[in-house]
Amino acid sequence: MKYTFFLIGLFITSLSFSQNLQLIDTTDYEKRKRLVTQFETKYEHFNKGLKVSYKGAMRKQVQGFYKESQASFLEIIKNKKLLFEKDFQSYVDSLALVLKSNNVLLNDEAVNLYLAKNPMPNAFSIGDGTLILNIGLFSFLENEHQLLSVISHEVAHQVLEHTKESIEKRAEINTTVLSRNSYESRSITAKKYKRGTRSFNLLKDLLYAEGEERRQQEIEADSLGYILYKNTNAPKSEFVNSLRLLQKYDSVPSITVDSLIYRKLFDLPTLAFNNKWLKQEDFNDYNYNHYKSKIDRDSLKDHPEIEQRIAKLQASFSELKEASPGKPTDSTFYKLQGIARQASVENLYLLNEYGLSTYLILKRLEDNIDNSYYRNWLGVNFKAIYDAKKNYRLNRYIDRLAPNEQSESYQNFLSFMWNLKLDEIEKIADYYLP
Repeated sequence: MKYTFFLIGLFITSLSFSQNLQLIDTTDYEKRKRLVTQFETKYEHFNKGLKVSYKGAMRKQVQGFYKESQASFLEIIKNKKLLFEKDFQSYVDSLALVLKSNNVLLNDEAVNLYLAKNPMPNAFSIGDGTLILNIGLFSFLENEHQLLSVISHEVAHQVLEHTKESIEKRAEINTTVLSRNSYESRSITAKKYKRGTRSFNLLKDLLYAEGEERRQQEIEADSLGYILYKNTNAPKSEFVNSLRLLQKYDSVPSITVDSLIYRKLFDLPTLAFNNKWLKQEDFNDYNYNHYKSKIDRDSLKDHPEIEQRIAKLQASFSELKEASPGKPTDSTFYKLQGIARQASVENLYLLNEYGLSTYLILKRLEDNIDNSYYRNWLGVNFKAIYDAKKNYRLNRYIDRLAPNEQSESYQNFLSFMWNLKLDEIEKIADYYLP
């Protein structure tokens, strides 16, 4: 397994920290409350319409899938996983306006963009005019044209009604084959996943098709998405460039953290560094195959066969075989990109990924060990890790070692974290907390 969460490129409730711990303002509670009410009303009206459109067992299955996906999205809002920040929101809204104003096909289409705090570079359409863009797209993509191409692709999914198509097909299978994948079973088993990034995974699993159907949907969305994108007069080759970045993202290895950083950061006045912290377990006779990454599935790597998709596009649109002239990118994109990259540590924390947040902090502190923002966040993460270990829940927030799936650097980090005793974690947290 590859840790492809793109850490390279790349408020807290119940605690009151100084402002330098929060790069992005996400405290618009009233807007969040209004948004929940708005979607609850919208879903109530939509679900009534389902009773007219479907009959019998098919109606029950379709309603079940839609209600579960709706509940998942509402949970994302309620659990403060959406980003309410005017500069980011205004910027993506302006891109949506460019797309709509240059495509008559979208005159009657609702295109409402919402930003998620998730630092993974991903986006997906819910199918009702709602598109979710992870803030990680700002960290990963190179310019606003590539971001516009991602939006165009997701709008194409919406226009082509891929969500509706997928749900109907799944519902049809469940009405003809008695399956544990019926929505009733999914509703029960899914409850354990509603934490952190998994709420996004659940929603995507509900909305997107699988296998050959999914591949065909991606190819269709590429074609229509490119037409929508081209109509904005943006550089044509950037549409393909964004796809190539997805391919690159799929193969990016784990970041490498210099082992010297552990002694630099954790040899404290109140706690002498212990070399045993870096000792690794002998896995020669250990069965670790049952461990799965918490984040492996929540990435743009879900988009299948990038080369095949690019080849299909170039066969349909010959101009994509050659690079098109570039155009200036609004400097606002780079400003937001810088904020998004730096804020990755806090967004990982907000997704309960304390281990990944800490690992990224170690990498960032290699270049600037006195950076107060990252040092303070190191304390915040260790406080959360202390609470988790104290309550015997550490494995929810820090990966177990899986040597055949993880880089040596990441294994060193995990060994260090699991070797620390509870009182040692507490001392580290106290030292770095602001």
